Amino acid sequence: MSQIPTLTTARLVLRPFTLDDVDPLYEILQQEGIMAYFPGGKAPPRDAVERLVQAQLRDWKERGYGWWAVAEKDEPGHPIVGWCGLGYLPDTDETEVAYLLSKDAWGQGYATEGARASVEWGFSTLDLSEIVGIVHPENIASQRVLEKLGMSRTARTEYFGMDCYRYALQRP
Repeated sequence: MSQIPTLTTARLVLRPFTLDDVDPLYEILQQEGIMAYFPGGKAPPRDAVERLVQAQLRDWKERGYGWWAVAEKDEPGHPIVGWCGLGYLPDTDETEVAYLLSKDAWGQGYATEGARASVEWGFSTLDLSEIVGIVHPENIASQRVLEKLGMSRTARTEYFGMDCYRYALQRP
């Protein structure tokens, strides 16, 4: 895929990351508890956040998909509130819908809205046959997002060295 698409939903813009997003994303990832359900559970240093953004841009170039920077459509300048998109899981040869939002964006349905747009794009544009969701067993809010997408829990297994629930949705 030569160019990363931008998706818009009712309230969000899912746009390509740029290196200008490193500092705002770093600030989001420093928020207390934001990384609680991620491997390691700790906020990454700034250089790791820069590598994460570069890795996403590389994934888009090499795979044709990755994560988008998520911004509120009505905010001037569209400052990011997190990420959402599709990620390849090489250990299992699966495509995962993933999302992380700043605490200010929690509880507004943004995760569901962005994840739904990502999943629909993955099925319609990439012609994927299945998309999975991987979630920590204690992350009830994220489990609800996956359920709202129509995903069903299929297993309790290990991903990223952690005990996780695996959810899945087949292409309609």
